[in-house]
Amino acid sequence: MGTSRNSTIVDVAKLAGVSVSTVSVVMNNKDKYVAPELREKVLNAIAQLNYAPNFIARSLKRNATNTIGLILTNITSPVTPAMVRTVQKAASENYVDTLIISTEENDQIEINAVNNLISKRVDGLIICPVLSKNYDHLNFVKKETDIPIVCIERTLPTPLEIASVTTNNYEISKEAVNHLIEHGRKRIALIALPKYGSNTIDRIRGYEDALKEKNLYIPELIKETDYMGTDAFEIAHQLIEKQKIDAIFCISQSITLGVYKAAMHYHYKIPEEIAIIGYDTVDWMEVTPVKITTIRQPLIKIAQTAINLLFMMKQNPNMNVNHSIIPSELIIRQSCGCSSDDPLQQ
Repeated sequence: MGTSRNSTIVDVAKLAGVSVSTVSVVMNNKDKYVAPELREKVLNAIAQLNYAPNFIARSLKRNATNTIGLILTNITSPVTPAMVRTVQKAASENYVDTLIISTEENDQIEINAVNNLISKRVDGLIICPVLSKNYDHLNFVKKETDIPIVCIERTLPTPLEIASVTTNNYEISKEAVNHLIEHGRKRIALIALPKYGSNTIDRIRGYEDALKEKNLYIPELIKETDYMGTDAFEIAHQLIEKQKIDAIFCISQSITLGVYKAAMHYHYKIPEEIAIIGYDTVDWMEVTPVKITTIRQPLIKIAQTAINLLFMMKQNPNMNVNHSIIPSELIIRQSCGCSSDDPLQQ
């Protein structure tokens, strides 16, 4: 049987050797009771016939649009594409399109984005929320619509009770700073992003608590850049020259890059003069003369968990609110002071 743009569900059923109802069950993602081999036959038949059901008619009948909204804060970050691809792939496999919006850490853009997506009747919403005094727009989605919503990377204040998928920002940041302390570093600086969300706040807390427990906390060594890490280069230079620091904890990959550039430009020896621990894993960190010790976030797993949770909530509107925490990992390389034969690396 050849392919045809006018193929019908009946044609798919005939080619797969199953009933029309089985094809419908598979296409509507309600196939948990369908044998895997039958599901495979249906999917192969759909692909062979180039079958494209009338999604517009189906969406009107089911009050669904087969779209979800993905709202992120910084689409230019090199760590963002992995999350976007993961969500898009999982959505596409379920015949769902993804509408992507970047808020640039602006709460008004976020409010407008949420309202626009609601008006477009999206079937679900994944959002990295901006820290705000007003979450009425998200509270409205939670309480006044049947649209499931999942926060990704960041959590919201407890009373809102909106599902979330995050990582252990506080614990892993504390572990990273303690690692620097174990190397004998006593003046450990922090270059942070603005406190736009719970992830940044928790990273700062982890840094502070690690130092306070060892009586090494110096508030003057905490500096802030913008969410793009624009002036991390100059901040690092000033900290090294004027504050005589011996280590820097960077809480984003853009800040890490700025700090590394400063060290190279002003000929500071890493890690002898200045130890560095960064955040996130990007390719350049592994090809520098001194490889960068960094915190690896499970970005793909976070995104996969979020989209799976969204689909579960869509199928089970009354399910309990779920908060998943997926641990990050401290990747030990050389910029922290470790070497291949260093006992701290074991």
